[in-house]
Amino acid sequence: DILHEAKQIGLNDFVFDVELPVHKKSALLQKTENEQVKSLVERKSAFSAGGIWMALGFQLMGSQATVRVQLQQIELEKAAAARTTAKKAKDLRVKVEKAESSFQLYKSSQHTQMEAWRDIIKFLMPIYDKKTAPSKINSIKKATDKLNSFEAEYGSKWDDLMEIQLRSVQTKQPPADTDVGNEVNNLQAQLRLETTSDGENNDCDDEGDEAGV
Repeated sequence: DILHEAKQIGLNDFVFDVELPVHKKSALLQKTENEQVKSLVERKSAFSAGGIWMALGFQLMGSQATVRVQLQQIELEKAAAARTTAKKAKDLRVKVEKAESSFQLYKSSQHTQMEAWRDIIKFLMPIYDKKTAPSKINSIKKATDKLNSFEAEYGSKWDDLMEIQLRSVQTKQPPADTDVGNEVNNLQAQLRLETTSDGENNDCDDEGDEAGV
């Protein structure tokens, strides 16, 4: 008896019950190319070997879908980066405009409200005192004391430093606008890829007191 002999030499009899594994096809394999591309883009799996294999299986060999989904993911990432850059530029522009307006108000009046001091502090502090959070300067006295302390450290009064920094910002040219899709579109043209292939479309409370430096 073979099983008995196998046990005698130390083999477990279950090894004779081994069956060849059956590969179950992913449901995604049954879908159209556009559906596969959409799924890969949504799951951000365009550059994941496992993700592509689950979507395309052996179809990935020379598959246009693989290139399409990678181009789409690159385009989405470039567009997201462009939106982030544009938002940062807008936030900076607003901060500078507020600081300039508040500084002009300070120069034209001996009584400057806390809101104006806050705008000035937010503009100058990141430049001359990176260790202190602007939100910590929550009173007019703290604001004027902090600004006046710059003279001992930098050898110039804070309003002179303000003038210098505002001029510096104003003389800097904004970055040229770029079309984030150009690079991807050019690559698509070089590869002669269509966009579809299945006939489908795819910081502190204001104070009531007023003060001047």
